[in-house]
Amino acid sequence: MALFKKTIVAATALACGLASAPVAAQDFVPVGPRALGMGGAGVAAVTDTTAQYYNPAAFGFFNLRDEQGQRFDCDNNDCGRKFWGIDLDAGLGYRLHNEFGKYLDPLANMDIDRLSTGVQSQSDLQDLVEIVGGLSGLDDPGNAITADLNAGLGARIGRFGMGVRTYVQGTGRVVEIDSENFGINGNLGADISALPEITGNDGATLLFTAEQQAQLAAANFDQTAIQRVDFLARQQGIRPDQAQQSVDLLVAAANEPGGDAATALKNNRTTVALDGFGLMEIPLSYGHALNENWSLGASLKFMLGRVYGTQIFVFDDNTDEVIRQMDDDYNQSANFGIDLGLLGRYKYVNFGLVGRNLNAPKFDGFTKTTTLSNGQTVTTTVSDTRLDPQVRAGVAFIPFTTLTLAADLDLTENGTTFSSYKTRYASFGLEWDAFRVLALRAGAYKNLANSDIDWVYTAGLGLNLWALRLDLAGAVATEKEEFDGDDIPREARLAAMLSIDF
Repeated sequence: MALFKKTIVAATALACGLASAPVAAQDFVPVGPRALGMGGAGVAAVTDTTAQYYNPAAFGFFNLRDEQGQRFDCDNNDCGRKFWGIDLDAGLGYRLHNEFGKYLDPLANMDIDRLSTGVQSQSDLQDLVEIVGGLSGLDDPGNAITADLNAGLGARIGRFGMGVRTYVQGTGRVVEIDSENFGINGNLGADISALPEITGNDGATLLFTAEQQAQLAAANFDQTAIQRVDFLARQQGIRPDQAQQSVDLLVAAANEPGGDAATALKNNRTTVALDGFGLMEIPLSYGHALNENWSLGASLKFMLGRVYGTQIFVFDDNTDEVIRQMDDDYNQSANFGIDLGLLGRYKYVNFGLVGRNLNAPKFDGFTKTTTLSNGQTVTTTVSDTRLDPQVRAGVAFIPFTTLTLAADLDLTENGTTFSSYKTRYASFGLEWDAFRVLALRAGAYKNLANSDIDWVYTAGLGLNLWALRLDLAGAVATEKEEFDGDDIPREARLAAMLSIDF
């Protein structure tokens, strides 16, 4: 299944060349390793330039002085000591939605070209049933893979912050399964019946309905062939609601004796859509302390957005070329964004509230026409992408100068490049800054808007060498999917930062 595997590799390539784009395409993903290590909680606990993302009001407390020039010890984080700093950070992650990994796994290493010559062994039949089952499940609306990347360079001087940040997110999903142009040379039903006895076969027909069995019989499947396919389909985990599409694929695969399977595959329109959005922001942030306990902040952002959209026809001869050129399939437009933040700092507890992209900036889509190897043309319309406002609240408890416990909650549901998937995170975490040299972090977050991925656990560490700091963090979901023989988490993330902090 070489072409299908290349398609999925393209879908996971961090969305850099990602057919109809989402309306709202940015969720509140963790930015920076300190926040990621603490479960994504940063609105009330942020202490570096990622305040441009989490809460610009934090800048109001950096280097805060009284009338006599003495700094305020705003809280046990001692934010008043911070004068200037530079941070360079990067992070990446992915999500496997619903049962995407389960249905992708049997397809990744299949050789459909070999199968198109006929079913000659039990192994061939098992591979065929696995392909049918995978294709039947992959186009369920909830199945997709999403990847994202973010990176930033930020600087702060007193109550001002500036920098440049990039965010890229993309989703790969099957949008059409062509169950007609899917052929195998030879008489498929007769070939299945002629195979030696299928190991473990119970001789029952428990999955396919009477109508579906009649459909297979009309395609020259006798009762033996139907029972064998039914048994292997149940072993593969094909559900009753997927049985009809599986039967349609088997009937198409049967083809007429002497038919041309290669031509059928050439005309097959099984389609993967790669949706994506890339954003570069140049924010200028300012925080104003109303008093020693409360601060307001704002970020004005110049935004350069790229709306990506590509349709890949899995069995088309030009698929490799489409994948190579997918990062050219975008439209770029500019806009601006406004973020506002509020932060209250007391000795032991902080409160924060932030609103991002409050003006709902929009970026233009596009229309493109693709010519397939068989001469057909396909028009793809990629919709405009709008960044809906996001609101998040946070609280931090700081009982000692070396210990911080934090929690954030999204007050809005946020869109992603997967149009049917929303996020609304609850995040919890802690940081123990042992001896001011080694910071240890742990946390967890959960998406309250969708239940396909359960809790994601996070951990991180920071190494402080006077003014130089290195931070690392990672996150893995509790739930796993099997892919290519390995169990992999349904969601995983990594982040790193190098900082100069004065």
